[in-house]
Amino acid sequence: MNRILRFSFFFLIGLGFIVFCLEIYHDLFIKPPTSSSIITDEQYDPSLSRLTSIKGLTEYCDSLYGNTDVNPKDSEKYAGIISQAIRQKFYHGYSYYSLGNNTIGYILAPLITSDLKAIVLPDDILKQPMAACSQQSIIGMEVFKRKGFNVRKVGFFARGIGGHFCYEAFFNGKWHFFDPDMEPTFSIMVANHFPPISAIVKNDSLLRSLYANRYETFAEEVFPTYSYGPVNEFPAPRARIYQYITKCLSYSSWLLLLLLYWVLQRRIVYLKNRKLCAELPGTLTPALKA
Repeated sequence: MNRILRFSFFFLIGLGFIVFCLEIYHDLFIKPPTSSSIITDEQYDPSLSRLTSIKGLTEYCDSLYGNTDVNPKDSEKYAGIISQAIRQKFYHGYSYYSLGNNTIGYILAPLITSDLKAIVLPDDILKQPMAACSQQSIIGMEVFKRKGFNVRKVGFFARGIGGHFCYEAFFNGKWHFFDPDMEPTFSIMVANHFPPISAIVKNDSLLRSLYANRYETFAEEVFPTYSYGPVNEFPAPRARIYQYITKCLSYSSWLLLLLLYWVLQRRIVYLKNRKLCAELPGTLTPALKA
């Protein structure tokens, strides 16, 4: 292996090891920010920052429900618990990867699309105090699926205004709408048994009462554009694959490069020895035959 190639390998291995150290440092010493003062119009509860995985959030919902198995006759109660838990877990705002937190994914994302920096892995979203509409919905869908409910994405987009991301869960024989980010009035949602989005947009007074505190105009303009995603399909499959791979590489790229260097070095030595052995018979001439 020539010097330039060897130098390149060790340079990349060194960079990979620095990235690995950043990830470990972030895991051990950097804590996500919490906020109790700037959030005045959301149900955010900083005490729920302890819920940092889908497993932990599901167990929390189970504890409020009083059982790990959901009675089909009582599905709406459990659905309400999930809805409230997510509202209280997050305040509004995109959570992104950064240096030290999936460093490779953060660095490469702008070369593909900057949206890939926005976290879609459920357990990583839950480690943050803030989450956008899509991220909060991903969490809700994952908890519902874990408890055996069917779910589907509900997307909105109005040209010149913007878009939104919610979801529906199926129980009691029909679909039910959840919007953990914009937080429609919970008591009205419960009184109407979490109606589907199709029923909400057909009832102007219901739509206005649900979003009377905030977003009323936005909801009236955007919500009629609703569309559904496939049932039980993760809403960002490509981003999830990208983030799984880059997160693994952020921890292991240096080791993989070191292993590759070792394999190549052994291969080069093997080929040199093989060439040498092939040349030896031609050099063993008369002296050996004498």
